[in-house]
Amino acid sequence: MNDDRTLVAVFDSAHVRFFEYKANGKLVSILQDVSSGLHHDKKEIEADRPGRTISAGGQHHSFEPHHDPRKLEKHDFVRAIAQAIDEALERHAFGRLAIAAPSRSIGEFRSVASAKVLNSLWREVPKELANLSDADLQTHLLPVLHALVE
Repeated sequence: MNDDRTLVAVFDSAHVRFFEYKANGKLVSILQDVSSGLHHDKKEIEADRPGRTISAGGQHHSFEPHHDPRKLEKHDFVRAIAQAIDEALERHAFGRLAIAAPSRSIGEFRSVASAKVLNSLWREVPKELANLSDADLQTHLLPVLHALVE
């Protein structure tokens, strides 16, 4: 395993960017922004009318899904992030992991990540940083990572 390499995943429920945290205190982008496709309108997910059901009295009622389709998309995206990180671990591409995401997304990540990914988790930064430019991200995230190193 490449213990000296640190992968930093900056994400929310709609975007993810991956960086390598270098020993010289820099973040180097290793993948461009990957989007979940959640930019579309909720109407596009639920374009069809809900299914119909017939009650015991013969009346027709619409059938409401048990889960919000948009929440399921967000969950699936965070699961895909965890799987991508797991695959990078399998290839021995890095030894430590730092994640920066909103608290809710971190909780979602922890619930879907494998034990191997969770064991490599070095730092969590519970902040919404996914929409920042690379320069702003360096300004906001590097001081936090430096403070955690010391």
